[in-house]
Amino acid sequence: MRIGVNGAFLGDAYNGISTYTEGLIRSLAQGPDECVVYSSAPRLEGQRNGISLRRTPKMLRAERGTMASLARLLWMQTVLPLRLRQDRIDLLLSPLAEGVFRTSVRQIIQVHDLIPLFYPDECPRWHPYYKTALPRLLARARMVLVDSAHTRTDVLREYGVAEENVSVVYPGINSHFFGADAGSAPPGFDLTAFFLFVGTYSPRKNLHTVLRAFSRIHGELPHRLVVVAYPDQFMPAVQQLASELGIVEKLRFYSGLTRSELLYLYRNATALLLLSEYEGFGYPAVEAMAVGTPCIVSDSPSVR
Repeated sequence: MRIGVNGAFLGDAYNGISTYTEGLIRSLAQGPDECVVYSSAPRLEGQRNGISLRRTPKMLRAERGTMASLARLLWMQTVLPLRLRQDRIDLLLSPLAEGVFRTSVRQIIQVHDLIPLFYPDECPRWHPYYKTALPRLLARARMVLVDSAHTRTDVLREYGVAEENVSVVYPGINSHFFGADAGSAPPGFDLTAFFLFVGTYSPRKNLHTVLRAFSRIHGELPHRLVVVAYPDQFMPAVQQLASELGIVEKLRFYSGLTRSELLYLYRNATALLLLSEYEGFGYPAVEAMAVGTPCIVSDSPSVR
């Protein structure tokens, strides 16, 4: 069987979905089937054994914003079907909730969460897609994969997909979390006692609660709070709250860390703080626990 992997969204950014997808590709490369990956991600250049890499335009990478996402959706409906036929693909696996609407190739679609559907203020441009287009795509898919039983319940309830067509496949953890690699500190990082937050600035992540809780104890502890998140439209509100609470000097903000730098933070943090209202899976908590770091988490269904 020739399995195609739709990795056009992959780029330089390191996040939970890219980690999941790269691990999936490595696993497929070790199997008996032929694996053809459609992507421009530079990290895949070093994983050529067991896969055939088909280059896609860099403008399709998710990290390039809304226009890239629109271009990627158009590319999947026009160019990708032709390439699937040329490469004689038997099964297309899409690690994002994206795919081809008209194709004879069987498809497996991965749905990590329904955040754009439930939180339109966080993902205003993706909300219409999740509300109108995604249900049509999932109805055409041979199988829908989800990260947790909670997300499965959401998909069944919101989209009416047949129960036998939705399967829970828990994401794995990269093997470097279990080795002796200590990671490397981010440039200029000199903290020895700190709490760690990994995620986004979205209100859904409940970082405002983390800040308020930290403001009540920071005078009694030597700890700092390290926040790892890409800048977004919600970041100024978080910074404003930190200023109002008088804890700006106790915070460190990072983004775009390498895998080794993030591993270092996980290994050396006193605890990871994950108080999200909604998660599809909760990758940071699993990664922290993999290196033996305690986690303080919310009672949201996917991480409870």
